[in-house]
Amino acid sequence: MPAVSLATCATYALPEVRAAVARALGPLGGIGAFVKPGNKVLLKPNLLQASSPDKMITTHPAVVEAVILLVKEAGGVPSLGDSPAGAVKSVEDYWKTTGMWDVCKRHGAGLVQFEKGGVVMRARNGRKYHIAKAVADADVVINLPKLKTHSLTSFTCAVKNMYGVIPGLRKSNYHREAPKPLEFAAIIVDVYALAKPHLTIVDGITGMDGAGPAAGDPKQLGLVVAGADGVAVDAVATHLLGKRPLAIPTTRIARQQELGETDVSRIALRGDSYGVRTDFRWPPGWFFALIPGPLARIAARLFRIKPAIHAEMCVNCGFCVESCPVSALVPGVKVPEFDYRLCINCLCCQEVCPQHAVYQKKSAIARLLRP
Repeated sequence: MPAVSLATCATYALPEVRAAVARALGPLGGIGAFVKPGNKVLLKPNLLQASSPDKMITTHPAVVEAVILLVKEAGGVPSLGDSPAGAVKSVEDYWKTTGMWDVCKRHGAGLVQFEKGGVVMRARNGRKYHIAKAVADADVVINLPKLKTHSLTSFTCAVKNMYGVIPGLRKSNYHREAPKPLEFAAIIVDVYALAKPHLTIVDGITGMDGAGPAAGDPKQLGLVVAGADGVAVDAVATHLLGKRPLAIPTTRIARQQELGETDVSRIALRGDSYGVRTDFRWPPGWFFALIPGPLARIAARLFRIKPAIHAEMCVNCGFCVESCPVSALVPGVKVPEFDYRLCINCLCCQEVCPQHAVYQKKSAIARLLRP
């Protein structure tokens, strides 16, 4: 029976975060159960955007700092890496804006640029994947996701966060190859299985609900979640947020592939007590991800949901155009313009927009069925 441990934490003040992380790891055997002296330890946070920590889009630097300190206490050698959408141009901007640069420099942790560090080729379920070589080279991989909703996959936490080990623009290629939500969820599960972390520590102190992973609303949850089984971590987290774990596509696929435990009654909950939330808002249209392909095509005629741009919020930076895997966005005079004949509704544009100008435009019937 896998164990998932909880620790409550109301603030990002480092002493409290460090105590909460240590408390969450205690029932799992502490950091020493995962990190041995001399181990090369790769930390994989969520650095979705080059946004400041107060936006609550990325893993908070206080959580990263707490983990770095614990890793060093155990004799490990920490480094940090991720591959957000715009990292090809300047990953340093992401490190500095999110607070990772200061934390890592302060404690002598390395900053790894996945795009320049090489890749290893791995295959699963008939598809080849490029995984950052730093993941393969690490003795221990610690997954540090931010607890958020996700407008395409419903939820992003332990399993989804590992998608960032694919360097650079290759992530867009997989979006193009798997345009339907369930198809893309299967790719996410493949990547998680190939780069399976040894430990997951979730930043759920302030998460995000609504139209995550970037355009939602910060949600005070006061929680750190830890476990060796990332699938079980996701199952517990979604349960605590009031949703059936198997309603999350990645969790359901992981169960089918026997990658982890999804039945909360078969997971040993340890640590602090935490009740089930009833005030967590899931993303608009999340239920469409659960509709099988043939039915989804029929439903789409009535329940249209497509990305659009708030012209008054857009600064025409072009990030959405660069991130679109199918070139469905082209530069416009005032705002980029969509070609909906090409759009696969992957919402990469919404994910990378630093102004939160991209939103999901719904048909009249879809608006009536707002979940």
